[in-house]
Amino acid sequence: MTILATLKIIIRSWWRNKVFFLISVISLAIGLACTNLLFTYFVHDYNIESGNRDKDRIFCLRQDNPMQEGSKVAYAVADIPPMLKDKYAEVEEYLRINSVSAQYCKYGENVFPDVTIICADTTLGDFFYYQTLAGSLEQVLEQPGKVAVSRELAHKVFVGKNPLGSVIEVKTETGFVTYEVAAVLKTRSQSLLQFDVVTGTDSDFYGGVTFLKLSPNADARQLADKINRDKVPTLVAGRAQYYLDALSDIYFVTPDKASQQSLPYIHQSNVQLLYICLFAALLVLAIACCNHTNMSVSRTLQQLKMIQIEKLMGSSLRNIRIQLFGDTFLTVLLAFILSLLIINDCLSFFNGLLASHLDIRFFFSLQMLPLLVLFVLIMSVVPAGYISRHLSRLSLSEYKTHYAGKKKQRIVALLIILQFIISISLVFATLTANEQIKLIKARAYCYEDRIEIGSYEASPAAPLKAELEKQVRGIEAITLSQGSVLNSWIRELSIRQPDGTEKQSHLLMIYSDIHFLETMGLQQLSGSSPMQLQKQYAYPALVNESYVKALVPPGVNPIGKHLKELDQFGDSLYIIGGVIKDFPLNSLEHEITPVILHFPPAEKMTRANFLQIKLKAESRQETLLQIARIWENMNEGSIFQYTDMHQVFMERNSKALSLSRLLVGYSLIGILLTCFGLFGISWYATRQRIREISIRKIHGATSWQVIWLLNRPFIGKLP
Repeated sequence: MTILATLKIIIRSWWRNKVFFLISVISLAIGLACTNLLFTYFVHDYNIESGNRDKDRIFCLRQDNPMQEGSKVAYAVADIPPMLKDKYAEVEEYLRINSVSAQYCKYGENVFPDVTIICADTTLGDFFYYQTLAGSLEQVLEQPGKVAVSRELAHKVFVGKNPLGSVIEVKTETGFVTYEVAAVLKTRSQSLLQFDVVTGTDSDFYGGVTFLKLSPNADARQLADKINRDKVPTLVAGRAQYYLDALSDIYFVTPDKASQQSLPYIHQSNVQLLYICLFAALLVLAIACCNHTNMSVSRTLQQLKMIQIEKLMGSSLRNIRIQLFGDTFLTVLLAFILSLLIINDCLSFFNGLLASHLDIRFFFSLQMLPLLVLFVLIMSVVPAGYISRHLSRLSLSEYKTHYAGKKKQRIVALLIILQFIISISLVFATLTANEQIKLIKARAYCYEDRIEIGSYEASPAAPLKAELEKQVRGIEAITLSQGSVLNSWIRELSIRQPDGTEKQSHLLMIYSDIHFLETMGLQQLSGSSPMQLQKQYAYPALVNESYVKALVPPGVNPIGKHLKELDQFGDSLYIIGGVIKDFPLNSLEHEITPVILHFPPAEKMTRANFLQIKLKAESRQETLLQIARIWENMNEGSIFQYTDMHQVFMERNSKALSLSRLLVGYSLIGILLTCFGLFGISWYATRQRIREISIRKIHGATSWQVIWLLNRPFIGKLP
């Protein structure tokens, strides 16, 4: 029998059972798509900087975080790396990187917010290779006032024009800085660094993330021990030490390090989410495989009849095996091709869900394609080989004796039960994740419809506050502050434990006027109102519940006490006038930080440069336009920008939100595939028993009796 004849027989078999075949292929394709997508995401993120030949020699210099015991910060003062290179032969080269605080980038009349700009040493190319599409990266890093832009930003900003020589303006907290574009960089696949613009460091560089390239065969741990023995200065003298960590240590971020230093220009991935994604994908694949197996078992009797007929017609055992193998192999192969089409359509949604950077081309790269081919071969060759070898030797009478009837029903029922167990497990995981989302949304109440305006270098905001209160009706409440709320002042805090030891943590300090509680919707638990406190004390303050738990001895009433009495580094002028309910400022993955809310005298608030505003939800957009108009009239030449406080808070909890959305999607897919499989088996079983149903109907069986007859194998206890 020729290959063409075998294909005709297989296609006729598919067409004869087209509904069954479509359900089998579609469910398997969805399962493969889910698995391949998350498996590729796992490989992509796990092999970060895979193309960097010096990856194993590059280490990040980190030290103990003075603000959070047990965590590290990837930071070093500017003069430390050169000193390490001069002093230790193991250090071949160093690279210092830091972000440039930019509110937006401007070219002509066009403004581009959310642009990540970094400054780096001239050794950037020695650590991370960047291909220049135009210009010279070396020139950018060596000459002040030059920048290199990514290809994506160049396309967006310059729209087909040659960017070289063009001038862009960057709005920083201190004003506008002008740069000349001297290079365009090609985006690196699986890059640890992520930025839109890079420029060189200057004499004002104070410190940042430091990478060290060690000489071949140098031991990073021994070098770190040397550095610490020599007492190289740290952020906190005598209480911190240095670490040389591999690139993967700063790339993979786990939830117990949720308070780790934020590095917007470092591509980071939640390793726990990575493994959960892979596990969820394997569960969905298991459901799809159960579907495929169930339908194959249900179709076995028909295949055996076909085999017996072919044997009578003179087909050899080899031809029958090839036919059975081809049927299973082509089904899986077709499902795999269909899964790639599904992946291509869903990739942008997936990238947005998990903040990943997958590209469809990566599926066909040397890192991924061999793994996918191996996976498909295992999925197709192993079952195809077993089925072709086993069925070709089995006679029709042997099948009916050993595998039909109750044994077949038991196999099908067990697989269906397994599918439902997996689906229900995913549903329970989704419900648990949704509880976390509900908690996040409930704790985000104090940021809903709130915006923040200002910067630390901006002009005083009191005149703007007065104009807004006078002209804008869509403002429900407004407060004047000396700093940002979500990025408030922070200082080190030592908390004495019951055993006499001290735990290192941090404390947040907010300086605002008496309308802060009203604007942010915070609840005061004890003490006088802010208005009364301002009359009662020259320097009143409120503390949150976490402050009381951490610093106030049991049984002591904190109201009326100076901050200095409870904390040796507290401001001696301020007196505690009340306690407010805890409210989150960061991710809910870690404890709420102690907070002091200061109410400075009116004369000290004249230089305050931040506004927190609560908007009326029904007129939000109109109110924002009015605020923008007033702000631009008072700050001619500048562009109005604001911070959506609710959006920022939700972004800080994006890990839990992403996980929940992922589990919801995969739970729905799992249930859908289970229902597909159940429908396919029921449909096939009904088709096989058409004669029996007809005879029972003739003898007076009701519709409900027939329905019970058909569904009895799938519900109730196993036969």
